[in-house]
Amino acid sequence: MKSNLIVYGLLIFYFVMTTFLLNVGQFNYFNEIINPFLWISMAGFSILLFRNSSLRVRGERSKLQSLLIVLILYVIIYFLSGLIFGFEVTPYAKDFLSILKNLWSFVLVAVMQEVVRYELLKTNYKKKLNFILITILFFVINLNFNSFLSNFTGIEKGFTYVFSVIIPGILESLILTYLAYKVGLKGSIIYRLFMTALPFVVPIVPHLNWFLSSFIGIMLPLITYVYINYVDTLKTERLSRREMKSYGLKSYIPIFLIASVLVAFVMGGFKYQPIAIMSGSMVPTFSRGDAVILKKLSTEEKKNLKKGDIICFVSGSKFVVHRINKVINNNGNIEFETKGDHNNAPDFDKVSLEDIKGTVSFYVPYIGFPSVWLSDSVS
Repeated sequence: MKSNLIVYGLLIFYFVMTTFLLNVGQFNYFNEIINPFLWISMAGFSILLFRNSSLRVRGERSKLQSLLIVLILYVIIYFLSGLIFGFEVTPYAKDFLSILKNLWSFVLVAVMQEVVRYELLKTNYKKKLNFILITILFFVINLNFNSFLSNFTGIEKGFTYVFSVIIPGILESLILTYLAYKVGLKGSIIYRLFMTALPFVVPIVPHLNWFLSSFIGIMLPLITYVYINYVDTLKTERLSRREMKSYGLKSYIPIFLIASVLVAFVMGGFKYQPIAIMSGSMVPTFSRGDAVILKKLSTEEKKNLKKGDIICFVSGSKFVVHRINKVINNNGNIEFETKGDHNNAPDFDKVSLEDIKGTVSFYVPYIGFPSVWLSDSVS
């Protein structure tokens, strides 16, 4: 345990030194010389310190093969996405010396970090606290704190930063710690190499906006965990053939059911349906990025709508959430004049009963931002 504390102390000192005590930008050769040698030293020290500890991994070869399958499929899908979204030139020089320099400065550091992670993990791999501390510590070390506070100057900017940096970063650190535990050092290094080295060795990458990149950064660790956990169970537990055939399906039925219910809810399969607010026309009642929960209405219920009710209706190809400003009844033909609370004038077009989707039951702040960001990226 004392040995663990020594390495933890070194990592915390490294984090404090590079984040708060040193202005790394003033050191021209920090990334090229200082940082790689710091991590080589910490990795070598950790190996010597924990040389008597070991972490037994069962079925390592099968797990490594499974991990490679997941990562190769990821690369194939990633580059195929460029056929849809286009490609862009990577910002890194591609001459031989520049590639070597980037591999030394960034990829080598990533590999040495995984060595330290593994050496720390194998001493107390059965303790969940050690697992959590390792995950958090390496996430924090690789987080750019220079831009951390500047990204929380507004709600939308803060949410963008959380979904594009914080959540993917935590999940990546978590899957790396899990791979070091379940697959061994080779597993976490291979995963890290795929994530780190790719931009330095290929001339072009898909031109993905931050939302799609974040989606990939969140889904890849989750898919990797599910698949490796499945392989680990088949390889390390003594299951009968019947259990082996049914394990994958049975163990993930709750996940599939929950996902199916959520998809059906979002797609409007129930009485209530969530709709993301795409504009600020209803401020201060609710804002862009909020999500309202609609209650679907029958034709008779639509006829009983009154002034002041907030409704969702179809306008062209978009959903609009505005308040009823006036009810117009022309010999039984009911239409509605609507207006956004923040708008100076009513909407130009009248809303018919057929256009109405439902009334707003309540709203949830901020959770509609992913839909807003996706809509902005597509448009």
